[in-house]
Amino acid sequence: MNKEVRSMAENIEFRDSDSGDQYIEGYALKFDTWSEDLGGFRESIHKDALKNTDTSDVRALFNHNADHIIARSAAGSLELDVDDIGLKFRAKIPNTSYGRDLLENLRNGNVNQCSFGFCLAENGDEFTYDKEERSYKRILRNIKEIVDVSVVTYPAYRDTDVTPALRSLEDAKQEDEEAEEEQQAEEQKQAAYELKKRKLKLELELMD
Repeated sequence: MNKEVRSMAENIEFRDSDSGDQYIEGYALKFDTWSEDLGGFRESIHKDALKNTDTSDVRALFNHNADHIIARSAAGSLELDVDDIGLKFRAKIPNTSYGRDLLENLRNGNVNQCSFGFCLAENGDEFTYDKEERSYKRILRNIKEIVDVSVVTYPAYRDTDVTPALRSLEDAKQEDEEAEEEQQAEEQKQAAYELKKRKLKLELELMD
């Protein structure tokens, strides 16, 4: 499973319910927004990328630590909703030591951003080269599974796991190089053909 992790520079909020339970909510991801440079490329999530995504058993974690689980969709403590903006989540904070610590840090504003882990479907992304920006752009078009959403201390994109994406980027670069080589070979072939035509025409004129 090629899991990738992305951070969101979007704030999350906490809510108190009438029953006394506390919840955190926000967007785990947003459509059609560009990331920072992820190491040679920028990335955006297409609005249809979640149409066939498995979200049946997603965990809400603290700093992607499986030992610090906050909520789980399969348990009903994590709600996920896809709208025109992106993937919205609402997680019930557990009455545990780290849950109470998290709640206090949320109230103090020490922790207020999130991240998400996902797996792409086969051929679920597309790379293009932007000549004006002189950089590659990656569009995520088909996300196979959302693995987790996490409340994080450091949401910087430079800390995200982009290893699978970099492999896809290398494939895209190789395809571009091969296409360029084929184009150059075709241009050379055409130039040689035009030169041969001119030489033949010149020979015929001399014979006349």
